Amino acid sequence: MTKLRNSSNYLTIAEIRFDQVTHIAQHIQTIQAAFRVAHHPDSTMIKSQTINVEQIDHGQVLVPQTHNAYMFSNKNKTSHFILNAQCLTFKTSNFRDIESFLTLFLEGFSIVHQVLKLTSTQRIGLRVLERLVPAKGKQLADYLGPSELNLHQKLGGHSVFSQTEIFHQFKDIQLLNRVKVCIHGGLELPRDIDPADMAFKVNLITYSGPSAYIDSDGYVEKKQKISFANAEKTLAQIHALIMVAYAASVHPKLGIER
Repeated sequence: MTKLRNSSNYLTIAEIRFDQVTHIAQHIQTIQAAFRVAHHPDSTMIKSQTINVEQIDHGQVLVPQTHNAYMFSNKNKTSHFILNAQCLTFKTSNFRDIESFLTLFLEGFSIVHQVLKLTSTQRIGLRVLERLVPAKGKQLADYLGPSELNLHQKLGGHSVFSQTEIFHQFKDIQLLNRVKVCIHGGLELPRDIDPADMAFKVNLITYSGPSAYIDSDGYVEKKQKISFANAEKTLAQIHALIMVAYAASVHPKLGIER
């Protein structure tokens, strides 16, 4: 199943949230130089805006606030590190295996920690997005588990798409797993994900037709002292649970990668 997953995986995201850092701007040049050495030389500042409710005199007013984030990309635009005052996110469209993915992400986290002197983490998460595209002569039924196709078969006629969703908790890990089956269309991204200038795999970008999306989002939300060993272990455990959800969503003949 390694070959299938490497071809169907179009975005993998790791995230570590930490106590808010108020002095990030004054250290950004040092962080940028370190990411340049770590083969992510292209940097961009991203501005976003939120609306806060503040109490003024005897009433409440909506006050817009602008937030800065910094994106560091590799030359091929297949991976991004995004840093803001309380979070480091790593995105890649070129996932190969969990070991090399975690090595790269933790290298970036180490850069940030060495400069900002972080003390604790608030949340550790991993999200995996897959697009199953039938090979020539194959159908979606050859890739998905019966439960994911059952609704299409029972309704008959022409269904545009169907979607199933489950929220699951296993020990400290919380996992949201969504499966969307589309009869026709191009590559989709969840609404909460900004691809920026990410370069995706050509076969997943150019294909339009029947496909299925598996979006698995797992995280552990609790305050913990900074520990790279613990972060790596937690992300590996989340990935293992995501693999179980993936195996339950695909056709039984595809098995599961151990």
